[in-house]
Amino acid sequence: MKLTLTLTRWHKVAERINAALKVCEERSLAALTATTISPWNKEGIEEKARHIAGQARSDLTLIEAATAAVAGIRAALAHRNADLGISARLAEVEAANRRARLYRELIDKQRADMVRPEDVRHVPAMAGTDEPLWPRRSGSGITLAIADKALIDELRGKLAREQARSHVLLDAIADANREKLELDLADELLEIAGLAA
Repeated sequence: MKLTLTLTRWHKVAERINAALKVCEERSLAALTATTISPWNKEGIEEKARHIAGQARSDLTLIEAATAAVAGIRAALAHRNADLGISARLAEVEAANRRARLYRELIDKQRADMVRPEDVRHVPAMAGTDEPLWPRRSGSGITLAIADKALIDELRGKLAREQARSHVLLDAIADANREKLELDLADELLEIAGLAA
């Protein structure tokens, strides 16, 4: 059956089919490799085994159709995403978010107890030590405030720009994902794809 859905919806269809596939895979694997009976319950086992084998065959047929459908959906989405520049935008979002995380961390890790390099000579030698009798053996140290106010202000500006850039790109991706795509989907997959009426 031909269906015209948004790119976002096709992603959901592929997710739903994959979720149903897991159930079918587990069920067919259990049926064909782990079906057990008790030694004293042999009555009607041939009929039960035929029923289990029939269900396993049905599951295998569905699995074959579903995996092919998911591959087709993903390939079509990949081509459409490339045409619309979604992949490139996602790469830009990742880069912007990574820079923003670094800027945020650099800003957040500035502390009041950091000492400017030019002020270190005014800090008493015993400052910050836990063992005043052994100051030279102490593991404590003075954390330098390497980043000056101008750099921190610059980082704040860059953080705001990267966050804004990320939002613009994500909005553009959301808009692009509203594009429609027409694909064929086998009738037996409509229900597990959440498309049955």
